[in-house]
Amino acid sequence: MSKPPCRKRPRTIRFQLLLAVNVILGVALAGLLLWQYEREMEEAVMKKRSGLNDEAIAIHAAVRHLVQDHGTRDVQSYINDVCQQMWNSTSPGHHIVVRLKGKVLQTKPDSPKVAEILSAIDSTAAKSKRWNDFGKLELIVGHHTEDGIIVLVSENLKNVRRAIRRKILVQLAILGTLGLLAACVVNVVLLQIIGAPLSQLLKTVENISSGDLESEAPTFKSYEMNQLSLAINSMSQSLNENDRERRQQMEKARNIQQHLLPNGIQIPGLATACVFEPADTVAGDYYDFLPLADGSWLICVADVIGHGVPAAMGAAMLKALLMAASELSPYDPANLLQEVNQRFAATMLPGNFASMFLARWKPDTNEFSWASAGHLPGIMLEKSGRLDSLKSTGTLMGLDSGTVWEQRTTFLSTGDRILLFSDGVTETRSPNGELFGQERLTAWFSCCSVLSLQSTVMRIVEILIEWRGESVLSDDLTVVVLQCVSSDNGTSMIETDSNKSFVLQNILTKVEKKTTQ
Repeated sequence: MSKPPCRKRPRTIRFQLLLAVNVILGVALAGLLLWQYEREMEEAVMKKRSGLNDEAIAIHAAVRHLVQDHGTRDVQSYINDVCQQMWNSTSPGHHIVVRLKGKVLQTKPDSPKVAEILSAIDSTAAKSKRWNDFGKLELIVGHHTEDGIIVLVSENLKNVRRAIRRKILVQLAILGTLGLLAACVVNVVLLQIIGAPLSQLLKTVENISSGDLESEAPTFKSYEMNQLSLAINSMSQSLNENDRERRQQMEKARNIQQHLLPNGIQIPGLATACVFEPADTVAGDYYDFLPLADGSWLICVADVIGHGVPAAMGAAMLKALLMAASELSPYDPANLLQEVNQRFAATMLPGNFASMFLARWKPDTNEFSWASAGHLPGIMLEKSGRLDSLKSTGTLMGLDSGTVWEQRTTFLSTGDRILLFSDGVTETRSPNGELFGQERLTAWFSCCSVLSLQSTVMRIVEILIEWRGESVLSDDLTVVVLQCVSSDNGTSMIETDSNKSFVLQNILTKVEKKTTQ
């Protein structure tokens, strides 16, 4: 199986801006240095040629005087002395040629390059060039012609360039250093004007995206950055206001859902303890205890697929449908499930399903009959310690309006307990991903048989919190524990967070403090 292509992380604006500016500055600086080098070299060559012309004029005057008073031998000796002095100083490639009376006098007459040098000098002088390439030989030539005497003075171009290169390179190094300092100043200015504000704005946006809607961006001196800061702050204030209003509305919805729960209800012959904790503000879980006209009671635990607002709307609809169905007879759980399912399937959007465990309790006979629409099996723990499973008797609600469920019946004895729950209990995951599971829940429920109902529920919740570790609640959690009590005990009020007998938040705080310690 081929791996998906890895997307490269986009470059930051700061990086791209600095890269573009530095590339442009680098190219411009390199071009400037190259141009400056060529210009300085050109000026040095021109200056050298001018000096050679002056030297040719001086030699011409000396040669004319020597020719008049002496002979060509003295002229040869003179130009040899001049070249020797130049070779010993700064011009080892110095060469002088004098033409007079058809004779050619020059330095180094035995040099094998004399013919090439003369030809190059003639070509250079004839074409009025500052230097001429002749094979591997480059020359700079100065000349003066007067009274039939021609004086040509040449210098090797490589020697000239070598002599002035260090001076030019020092100048270019100074210029390059100044250019680099200017580039650094430009980079610092860009970082201060653009980079730093962008980092601050990005930090503010990250804070807002992480939930800190009160985070505000600072003001800046530049108009564009300041406008962007004002826009981010306006967005943050708007989001904060919308979030505040949303939280208020969700809190109202939570209060309404809590009000729909059977708070403070007394069931003859049954003691009850319950936990109801949404994964979000509101839950898709639902449990209820409804009295019927014949003195019996309906006990319901339901779970609408998903959680949050859509699931909570489905749960509220289930309560309304069940309350309406409970006014009809017969009161058998299977018949009531069919009635609720027909209306639920017709009302909810396609793909919205729910599970429901619906039981009927008759206090006079201790008869407990139930039908389960795809809900997790309830756990019955007899006083003797024997365990039994109240399994599902049909498919989920909402799949088909014509679904029929089977009904089953058992009789409870004093001390018998029943545990009903939603899948948020068994599907609680440990940090390594292991599910809590039905078997582990059954074992713990059995171990808590000596505890009171309130302590039993508290212990189950503590175990679930310890099981999932530091992870948050991922699904709605509902636990309902029933216990058959003798007629001598009369009725037992439901133990829920509404009458302060059991508060889930206290358990959460207690376990979190224990974990922290």
